[in-house]
Formats: sequence, C-alpha cells, structure tokens
Amino acid sequence: MAYEDLLKSVEETAKEKERELLAKAGHDRREILNGAKKQADAIRRSSIGDAERIARGEKNKLLYRENTALRAGIIRARDAICSAAFIDAQQRLAGIREDSRYPGIFRELAAEAVAAVGTDPLHIHIDPRDELLCREVMAGLGISGEIFTDLDTAGGLVLRTADESVTIENTFESRLERARDTLRLDVCTILFGG
Repeated sequence: MAYEDLLKSVEETAKEKERELLAKAGHDRREILNGAKKQADAIRRSSIGDAERIARGEKNKLLYRENTALRAGIIRARDAICSAAFIDAQQRLAGIREDSRYPGIFRELAAEAVAAVGTDPLHIHIDPRDELLCREVMAGLGISGEIFTDLDTAGGLVLRTADESVTIENTFESRLERARDTLRLDVCTILFGG
C-alpha cells in the first residue's frame, strides 16, 4: 500500500502542480492580453492623434489657401470698381467741351502750363477742336508760339519749349492720370469705408 499511496501522492502532487501551472498560465495569458490591449489602445490613440494632427494641418492649409484666394478676389474686385470710377470720370470729361465753363477751364490750364514752362517761344499742342479757343487764350495771355493740332484729348493742352527741353502736359487725361495715384485711396475709402 505504501507504493500505491506513494503513487497517489505523486499523482496528486502532479495534479496540484498542473493546476498551479494552468492557473499561472491563465494569469500570464490575461496579463499578456491586457498588456497587448493597452499597447493596441496606445497605438490606436497615437495613430488617431497623428491622423487628427495631419487632418488639422491639411484643413488649415486649405483654409489659408481659400482665405488668401478670397482676399485676392476681393482686392481685385475693389480695384476694378475703383478703376471703373476713374473710367467713369474720364467718360464724363469727354463731353466737357459742350459745357459753358470749358473756355474758362482751358484758360486756367493754359495759364498753369505757361507759369510752369515760361513765356519763351512755345510749341503749343492741342486738339484740333480747341484751335480757335487756344488762339484767343494765348493772345489774352500775351503768349506767342506755334500751335500744333496733333492731340486727341478731352481738353487741355501740352506746352513745350522751342528746344523741347521742357514739356508740360496739362490735358484732362494727364491730370486725371496724375490724380489717379493720389486719389485712388480716397476713392476706395469713399466706396468701401475706412
């Protein structure tokens, strides 16, 4: 019986050892699974975080590009509207000769130009429609010079010294062009606010 008891004892010890090993294996298995789940969650969170950062970066780039394009479009539209205001002014000037004030305006333009260039013999360039008016105004100002009817202008004149060293353009178009740069900001402020 001692042999049978010994066998039984060995068998029980082996079963106990097997239970311990199975319990430890189950515990280790759960620990490994929990660790793997934690790692998978960390990897998933990291991947999602990376994807979200990349998506935010792409969204910001797209928004920046769209905002830039929108601002550029607004600037182009405002420039077009401001330019249209100057085009409208130029078109209105086209009919100025019909205005009863035109002879006085022409006289002022001529006097300004003469004051800038002097009274030496001058070359006076005008639109052919202003020839009679120009002769009267120059006679009234005591100015002599050769009149050239070679301009196509809404009004005004160009004076040159005989040696062509000094030229003064005092036409409506030249004055409007000079005023365009100076007044552009004012016109845009009036149209669109400060």
